[in-house]
Amino acid sequence: MDALLVAAGPLGLVLLALLDSTSVGTLVVPVILLVTGREGARRVAGRTLVYLATIGLFYLALGIGLLAGQLPLIDRAGPLLAAPGTAVVIALVGVALVVWSHRTDPATIRKRGGDPEASARRWTDRVRSTAGRPGALVALALLAGLVEAVSMVPYLAAMGIIAGMGIGLGHGALVLVGYCLVMIAPAAVLCALRALLGSRADSALERAHDWAVKHAASAFSWAVGIIGVLLLVRSVGPALGVLTGG
Repeated sequence: MDALLVAAGPLGLVLLALLDSTSVGTLVVPVILLVTGREGARRVAGRTLVYLATIGLFYLALGIGLLAGQLPLIDRAGPLLAAPGTAVVIALVGVALVVWSHRTDPATIRKRGGDPEASARRWTDRVRSTAGRPGALVALALLAGLVEAVSMVPYLAAMGIIAGMGIGLGHGALVLVGYCLVMIAPAAVLCALRALLGSRADSALERAHDWAVKHAASAFSWAVGIIGVLLLVRSVGPALGVLTGG
């Protein structure tokens, strides 16, 4: 069990980063930029990399700010976090997140008559109307980052994991750099594909776009579920001990 608790932090970060890499801002928008670019393949790929670098730096700066605020809070809240009853609260939060992940699952949304792909399609229309100038791409990346920050549950969870590692702000920022690189890596690979293959990559990019639009909502659902499971893994033992008087 102890080994599982130790592994949950790094493993959770990798899983959350990979799920974050499939969001609208980190995959859907870059793929549309690659598909709709009307210039040379390398220029289109280069401009899409400008977008990716901007959104990556945005999340890095935001994460460092969040991390700097979290570390003092964790130090001050140490006695409270060590209290026996806290494990029960954390376990209940984990259960609630698992339930929420089911509620946000695309299949569940469709059963309620909703459209889980509506947001991704709106971004597709917005990106197609963008001129593609470097300044416009930077603005688009910042807009995507700000909009997605409102529902950044996976990213907040990653900040919590890093803060809980006890490695300080400096090393935590380095871990965060790696997280952001993983987050933009899939789209960067597609940029390389566009630069190397040119128009021959069109069909692959179109399939990547369709996949990203279809799975953007489910990625969020999975992320919420993973966070819930990680919280349960870390707290279920102590919580059961409290509830059973053990």
